[in-house]
Amino acid sequence: PNSEKYRVFMPNIENGFNLIGTTFIDAPDEEIVYTGQFDVRTQEYEDKPMVVTGRLYDELGNNLTNRVISAQYTMKNDPDNQITKCDDVKTDNYGIFVIQCKIEGVQAGQADISVIYSALNTQNRDQYRYKSKTLPLTYQIFSNSTLTITDVGPFKSTTDKWIAPNGTEYYRLFLKESFHIDAILKQSNGGPVGDKCLNIYLDPDENARPIARVQTSQTLDDRGTISWFSGDPAQNPTLKGVETTGGKTEGFRILRVAYEPTQDLSNYGGCERDADKSLNGSFMDVDILVRSKVDIQVQQTWSYRGENGLYEGDLVIGEIALLRDRLDLAVENEEVFFLRQYYSNEGEWVTEGENRSKTNEQGITGFQWEFDGRTCEGQPCQGLWRIVAYYPGSTFFAPSQDNISHEIQWSEPISVSADAGFFTPSNTMALAILLMALVIGGALYYQRSHARRQVQALKGILTDTLLQLEASNEFIAAIFDCYKNLVRHFRKYGFMKKVYETTREFEAAVRKAFNMVPAEQLDGFLTIFEEARYSDHTIDASHRDRALATLDTIIGSLTMALGDGVVVKRYEDVNLYNNQTKAGEFLAADGTVRQAGVVEGEGSDFKI
Repeated sequence: PNSEKYRVFMPNIENGFNLIGTTFIDAPDEEIVYTGQFDVRTQEYEDKPMVVTGRLYDELGNNLTNRVISAQYTMKNDPDNQITKCDDVKTDNYGIFVIQCKIEGVQAGQADISVIYSALNTQNRDQYRYKSKTLPLTYQIFSNSTLTITDVGPFKSTTDKWIAPNGTEYYRLFLKESFHIDAILKQSNGGPVGDKCLNIYLDPDENARPIARVQTSQTLDDRGTISWFSGDPAQNPTLKGVETTGGKTEGFRILRVAYEPTQDLSNYGGCERDADKSLNGSFMDVDILVRSKVDIQVQQTWSYRGENGLYEGDLVIGEIALLRDRLDLAVENEEVFFLRQYYSNEGEWVTEGENRSKTNEQGITGFQWEFDGRTCEGQPCQGLWRIVAYYPGSTFFAPSQDNISHEIQWSEPISVSADAGFFTPSNTMALAILLMALVIGGALYYQRSHARRQVQALKGILTDTLLQLEASNEFIAAIFDCYKNLVRHFRKYGFMKKVYETTREFEAAVRKAFNMVPAEQLDGFLTIFEEARYSDHTIDASHRDRALATLDTIIGSLTMALGDGVVVKRYEDVNLYNNQTKAGEFLAADGTVRQAGVVEGEGSDFKI
């Protein structure tokens, strides 16, 4: 009493008082739907509807039976946001409803669904009993995809096919040339799928990286299609065409176009992973025949015209090389034709015969023919002939585009008069050329012989030093003997101007005279002289061994420069180095100790 908390105003209308109940709809969210399935029995694709099930009840849990339920949906990937209505259904005795929505032609993706119970519906007539209810749902519509390659061909729009003897057709492309691909991506219900990234492979079993990627068209008329051209920098920045793969040149190869939504190949020139996983991947392979274009190059000409013309019976010899275009690789074991043609009295070229021969491993082939002169197929003629070299092509090689044609003209034999003498202008010119060649050849031979004698002398000095080191323990004396001999050699051949050169000038002379010896070997060689002259430590067997190794290495380099072989016998004596000598001193043959650097016979002030 006296409380307004639970007081409710209930208006009295023509139908009396109304208590409006709340309604609820239970339906599963995040359902997965497939657009269709393939019937194995009929071998045909069957569309499947999107099924929405649920239950309608009030706030007390009572089932609302025999109520009309409707549904509608929009596809998130539809740029027009078109609303598609589903067929209405009624709930059963348990408040259960099952709605089937047609999804023919729908592109796979996310569907935003609204399940609607309307109390105002004329069949429900619940406007005075229950409230209306709308339940939003999200379903993922999945589909399998189908990728179809519709055309492959060389260049931008050419279509070229080769038919095998068994009737199989192959698309035909050219090695190192551009090519194009046309294809279309569809989902299993036949609807084209736009805005999807496709990878393009050549020999995918051997090369896992795609050669390019391309996006399917999103326009209404061309949705799901691609028209890719390798020569378009916007589609293929590398501009590479049919390239060699794993050493393959011409032959049968595989071209693949693939939609791979789960693969991230962006670091390898391919597509990124597709964020929308509603469309399953697919690919298509086609077998292609890759041919090589060829180029003919003349190795030995068979052109004889004017004063160089031939007479009947002269032998005509010609050679050509058959090479792969753009690669300059030899084409082996392919047959080349050499057509013989003469110029008839009617002013036309007439084919008289042909020579055929196969190329060798260098791609070279040729012909020989005895010139018929002014007799053409048994009849008199002008004596003008030509031989045309051409390659007719084969399965793996295209016919030659530029044939080689050289003419051969008949010429009257030149008789040499006895009165003319030997010294004709042509003979005089030939003799002059011969004399010049002999003079140049003699100068080159003398220069080469002089250089060879100089290297042989160097080799002899070092070999004597090496043998002297092996036969005695006089390290310092052997090294300074080598130094004196080298100085004489350098003065003789112009590497040093005088004896009193500085250490640096001696080093420069060594590097100039031993130019055929690697620099690191010369560094070790010069170190031997520095230790013998300036080092203050004790000279022992290790210094001798290093000197032997260095000299042996340099002698080997000189031997290689001369193109000779060398064999040096060595004898080891374990007692040669019991006595040690201080650097800068050595024991002379008479038993006296001498100071290193003082050289007898060439001036009292001679030092290193």
